[in-house]
Amino acid sequence: MKYPSMIKAYILITTYVGNLKAVLDEMRKLKNVESIAVVAGDYDIIIKAKVNSLEELMELTDQIHSIKGVKRTNTQVIEKEIEA
Repeated sequence: MKYPSMIKAYILITTYVGNLKAVLDEMRKLKNVESIAVVAGDYDIIIKAKVNSLEELMELTDQIHSIKGVKRTNTQVIEKEIEA
């Protein structure tokens, strides 16, 4: 019997200047978020998400887009994770 597997993804987020703390406060309330990382570089935040379907992933990214201060997202679905 094959069990349905969870879909994992990294959601890379750019925020408007001065909105990082407020955006993080709202992101902590989201479901299906495994971890949140503040990073330096082209993006400000990376979320690792764990959902049951692509539909749930789309709903999560829609919720992120609705957070005031979020400028843009880039979602990368994880095809395979490899332990180091």
